[in-house]
Amino acid sequence: MNTTIKSYSYIGLLLFFVAVSIALGLPMYLGMATTCALGYLFLSRKGVLPKLILHNTKSVSKTMLLMFLISITLPVLMASGALPTAIYYATQWMVGQNLLLAGFVISFILSMILGSAIGTLTITLPLFSSIAIQAGVFYPIMIGALLSGVYIGDRCSPLSSGLHLLSSITKTDYKKNMWVLLTSAILPFIVTIVFFVFKGQSTVITKDLITANEGLKLIFSISLLRLMPLVLLIVLLLFNQPITRVLTIVFSISLLLSIQTLGSFSEIIDTLYHGFSSTESSVAYLKTSGFKQMLNVILVIFFSGIFNSLLEADNLMEPIIDPFVPKKPSKSRLMFNTGVLSIVLSMVTCSQAMTSMVTGKYMAPHFDAQDVKREFLVMLTANLGLNIVALIPWNVNGIMIKQLTGVSTLDYLPYAFFILVLSIFSLVLYPSILSFNKST
Repeated sequence: MNTTIKSYSYIGLLLFFVAVSIALGLPMYLGMATTCALGYLFLSRKGVLPKLILHNTKSVSKTMLLMFLISITLPVLMASGALPTAIYYATQWMVGQNLLLAGFVISFILSMILGSAIGTLTITLPLFSSIAIQAGVFYPIMIGALLSGVYIGDRCSPLSSGLHLLSSITKTDYKKNMWVLLTSAILPFIVTIVFFVFKGQSTVITKDLITANEGLKLIFSISLLRLMPLVLLIVLLLFNQPITRVLTIVFSISLLLSIQTLGSFSEIIDTLYHGFSSTESSVAYLKTSGFKQMLNVILVIFFSGIFNSLLEADNLMEPIIDPFVPKKPSKSRLMFNTGVLSIVLSMVTCSQAMTSMVTGKYMAPHFDAQDVKREFLVMLTANLGLNIVALIPWNVNGIMIKQLTGVSTLDYLPYAFFILVLSIFSLVLYPSILSFNKST
């Protein structure tokens, strides 16, 4: 079989089985696992596969360990009162503020702590939805403001799975990548602030609109001391401690502080596995995922590595990558094409892990050849391939947002302003600017 035909047949299989998994409400990793199993049957060089799988799994093993630590830390950060305290004081600040701007800023801050767009949205959505409905605010623009905030931390938080996976694949330092990503977000952030200041002039929050948050005091011990795990998280990262060590310490302290809230050993285990939730209706919006939900992410990363190994075994990546490699040396064209490739992969595979692995691994040598820093490869992939998932209706993120909010992608798309502006800047503006930078 022709190599090009075989390459696109594998991609077609992946697209089909992932789409079936999404349509049936099954975990995405089942679709990827089915693709890998069928792909193996058509593999010509089966003998080299175990070595490739071992190599690719080893390259993402630290990321998978990090995902596990994040999955058990978030529930105890909530149960310990650390996150509820942060939310309580943040909402006190909201009184007298522009609702859309407050939604954007608080979603941004919380996403930088949690490192997950969907995880942050599950917390901020119920709070801001109720306020928006009471205030008569156009609902899709409220959703756009929240999404604009949550997808900042999703790509550049110290706890972002996408950031760590890209850093691991490209063999770059996640802290350097984080600062590059934050720097690239400054102009879009300012433009977004101006947009929501203008659009939200008539949406001022009154104290009556946030009375529900007083219920936090009935369930949690709200005090500045409860912020200790979050403060420690930030301080240890600033002192360049390894992220796995930091999370282990924060988890241990938060677990001790959670005993009062959770009580029995069985309830602690249940919370770590299923995530935190409360039976009290007044704070029902305070939920986190646990290991059960993160297991899907870990297995998607694992099977993405296996699928990548299948393509490598029969040298099937070249036909996919070649159209995106400039025929003549051009830094700006290389960066532009890389951005387009990451968008195409996100649209086709519906997987942030596959987008990170393929773009990061196979475009890195071309960046080296043209003396372009790999940090910019990470930036382009994160700002485009990982950033636009909320704007793709058939992507898992787009589907989950529709399920959570009841608002279709096309309705909130014009108001997901940060995502749009960052994507445009990264695709049109940044490649040209960086290509003229001698330190590139």
